[in-house]
Amino acid sequence: MSSVLTSREEGELLLVRLRVESRHLEEVLEALADLPFPVNPDLQHVGLHSVVEFPAYEHRLAAVQEALKPFELSVETRRMMDAIRAQ
Repeated sequence: MSSVLTSREEGELLLVRLRVESRHLEEVLEALADLPFPVNPDLQHVGLHSVVEFPAYEHRLAAVQEALKPFELSVETRRMMDAIRAQ
């Protein structure tokens, strides 16, 4: 049985988190907008950095990492269910 948090084709739903220098935020958001699936990021600004979070299925992480390669960002992930429980 699949649910909103899992998909046989796409794997488990994850929360993707990026820490971006604010001066690169617009370029990173443009790269995410070019992905072959919709990204609706949540933005938080902390000093000179911005935290970008959005849900993505685990089988789409390779596309996310490829899109972010020019920025040399590390992509952090955690299970969406864990993120929901932590709130």
